[in-house]
Amino acid sequence: VCVELTEVLWKALLRKTYPSKSSYMAYMAKFSQNVGWVAFFLQLVATEILEVFGWKWTAMIPPVTMGVLAVAFFAAIVAGEDKIPLAQALLIGTVQNVANKVTKYSLFDPCKEMAYIPLGPEAKVKGKAAIDVLGARLGRSMGSASQQLLVFLVGGPTGSILNCAPYIGGLYVGAILLWSNAVSVLGQLFESSQTQTKPDNTPKLERIGEAITIIKAVEDAKREKKGAGKSEEKAGRGKKPKL
Repeated sequence: VCVELTEVLWKALLRKTYPSKSSYMAYMAKFSQNVGWVAFFLQLVATEILEVFGWKWTAMIPPVTMGVLAVAFFAAIVAGEDKIPLAQALLIGTVQNVANKVTKYSLFDPCKEMAYIPLGPEAKVKGKAAIDVLGARLGRSMGSASQQLLVFLVGGPTGSILNCAPYIGGLYVGAILLWSNAVSVLGQLFESSQTQTKPDNTPKLERIGEAITIIKAVEDAKREKKGAGKSEEKAGRGKKPKL
């Protein structure tokens, strides 16, 4: 939902800044290149981030980063070109969209997969089906539907999505708050499952060890008895009868 709400608005601003097809495609190519480089470097340190901050605070980085940059992006659009130049608003939106994709690829997706670890086999299958299939498509559909409704209601005579920036910003902040709350609750459940005390099997292991010791002692006694019998038999055979 959050990615959908800002990406459409940013692309509308991009088309307004670069109306020609060639300049628009050149900007998008540079944008994709920047996303690839930043995502590559963040992937290299993603493991260290998880080890230092833990699952909860690592999963909290995407919504916080996206939310802070999105507020600046929406504020730049609402302020208008008189106060903030169009190129500066576009730059803020570009940085925000780079953060969207990079944090999703490098932090959000790994944290999402880690959340399945404490679940059982059946819960993992059902959870992945619900989140990856239903949740992702439902989120995109809700984002697109909300934007189309806003364009119809407050888009003005031109039907521009840029006129809906204040309302989209309100929806975005609400989605970020819900996302952060969900991460906080899930983080507590995840950490509690990781720190759950395992049953103490020490007495059982001690009894098994004692049983193994007894069995070994019995087997050693049998071998000694058998060896002593063979020795006596050899000694008896070695004695010659007296004439």
